[in-house]
Amino acid sequence: MPNSTNLQPPRYHHFTLLVWEERDANGQHVTWRFSLQDSQKELRIGFKNLEELTAFLERWMKDSSEVDSNEKEMTK
Repeated sequence: MPNSTNLQPPRYHHFTLLVWEERDANGQHVTWRFSLQDSQKELRIGFKNLEELTAFLERWMKDSSEVDSNEKEMTK
């Protein structure tokens, strides 16, 4: 049974997601664009497509989890 004193509360990180449609001179849909605003750093990151956004979030979550794991190892 896990020791409750070792359990960490869930971590939260806030991004504001902006989504907009780009259109050509005739008003026809061209593509969707995305950006994330990091609420802690006030940093805005733009993405050309959903795949770039998804790849960024996957890397960010992996990197954040690794940092958290390394910090836990250092406190043992």
